[in-house]
Amino acid sequence: MNSLRLLSRNVHQVPRSGSQGKARRPTRPRLFQGSSPLLTGKVHDATDETFETLLSAKEPVLVDFHADWCKPCHILDPIIRGVVEKSRAVTLLRVNVEDCPKASSKYQIASIPCVMAFKNGQMVDSFVGALPKSTIEAFVEKHAARA
Repeated sequence: MNSLRLLSRNVHQVPRSGSQGKARRPTRPRLFQGSSPLLTGKVHDATDETFETLLSAKEPVLVDFHADWCKPCHILDPIIRGVVEKSRAVTLLRVNVEDCPKASSKYQIASIPCVMAFKNGQMVDSFVGALPKSTIEAFVEKHAARA
């Protein structure tokens, strides 16, 4: 096997010497700055139990409060997902207001969709409603620059 093919293989697929036939241990998520998982560029669905943990990440977190019956939420969802995945500097945390009443009431969500930007667990910015893609891109890039 040439060196380029070896370098392009996934590290987890390359067997370590002496490990043939042994069961591999499951890998744990790598920790960012030793305290929270590195989540940037990803989309996570939160519950009341996982909300605070996911929100406490060191990188900027955008929280999208939504509901299944909300039509503007369905319009906003693919736009904000695409922008966050393209940015790779922020994390998107999706919170269904009906499934997570504690998180929704803590931040007094009265209208949806509502997107809030958090940095070090503190809310720094927000918007309500399904906005144009260019506005959402500017919002995400503004908070990605703070990373």
